[in-house]
Amino acid sequence: MAATMIPAKKSFLQPSLETLAEKLSLCEPIKTRPEEHVYQPLGQPKQCVIDGEIWPPIFKAANVRSSKTLQVKDTDIFVCTYPKCGTTWVQHICSQLLNSQYGGEGEVSELSFTSPMIEKMGAEYCDSLTHPRLLKTHFSFTNTPVSKNGKYIFVARNPKDCLTSYYFHNRNFKIYDWAQGDFDVFFELFVSGQLAFGDYYDHLLGWLPHINDENVLFLKYEDMFDDLETAVYKIGQFLGGNAKNLVENQEILTKIVEDSKIDSMKKNQERYFPAQHLTSDFIRRGGSRDWTNYMSREQSDRMDAIFRTRMAGTEAADWWKLEQAWDMEDVLSMPDIVITSDDDDFDCAEEMCSVSRRVSFLLSPDRVPFMPERRNSIDSIASSGYGSVWSMAIN
Repeated sequence: MAATMIPAKKSFLQPSLETLAEKLSLCEPIKTRPEEHVYQPLGQPKQCVIDGEIWPPIFKAANVRSSKTLQVKDTDIFVCTYPKCGTTWVQHICSQLLNSQYGGEGEVSELSFTSPMIEKMGAEYCDSLTHPRLLKTHFSFTNTPVSKNGKYIFVARNPKDCLTSYYFHNRNFKIYDWAQGDFDVFFELFVSGQLAFGDYYDHLLGWLPHINDENVLFLKYEDMFDDLETAVYKIGQFLGGNAKNLVENQEILTKIVEDSKIDSMKKNQERYFPAQHLTSDFIRRGGSRDWTNYMSREQSDRMDAIFRTRMAGTEAADWWKLEQAWDMEDVLSMPDIVITSDDDDFDCAEEMCSVSRRVSFLLSPDRVPFMPERRNSIDSIASSGYGSVWSMAIN
């Protein structure tokens, strides 16, 4: 059987990889299944190629293919994301709105079965589920089984925090055989689109033209973290039916919000993924700017250049300026960020204030937010999940 070709590595704004030469090697298959090519170059996470696309090493060709043509029912709800952009978070919220038994005492049914990833489980398994089906996918838009009958929740997250969280995800999940993985190696794989589920920027660009479609609810991870109650309310209104009624009851809405905060979600983590598949807890922390703990200035600048080039002319071009800024000087140079205040009583020195992406954060000229300096890279086996909390404190 002819060997499956590994997609050629892109050279987009990528410097010489000589410093990584000892960590990377030519790709050789470590195990070949019919129609699936499992491989692990030295120093990289284990992955699999099916039909020219990169997937996690345990994925099966039949399931990936069948899920692309899944028959969509008018009660289907899809949670659509690139990995590490809030997928489990939104599944958790939707599960509370759709299933009164979800999260109850002694309830440990895994989301991977009750709300399966379609490309992993395949169409046959998904067709065995009762309706309404809450389905998850990391498919690109072109691969997603899109129908006017279904509802689609698309969640996006800034690429720097996505990369960092995805790095820990690959270290944490045993299937990748990469518990001691190197951040610099992963960085190169991410920016060149050589990771399971494909290229981050391609994924975002594919969904952007559809974020205002009638049957699509678009959310930003950062907005959810800033105002979770509004996000839960929007999800309930979008789902309709009993979910709409639940979020219109303030007491129930408040409970769902509390149960969807990171500290609460850290409890009973077996409902997300069985512990035996992980090296540490699945959920880590929540928020933005964890990338500052791991990226160099050169890496940050490269990602800024890639983002500007790939998102030029799109709605996303102006997203995440604060989340992706290296330091305060970068923030102050942004022409559309207002650093003024007409409110003499304005004072949030007593609080840690998250920055909303939809409303400019107003500060008095003599009070600028503290931007933490990049710390040395942290050698950690910390799990996947949501990046560490970053807030703006007023000096």
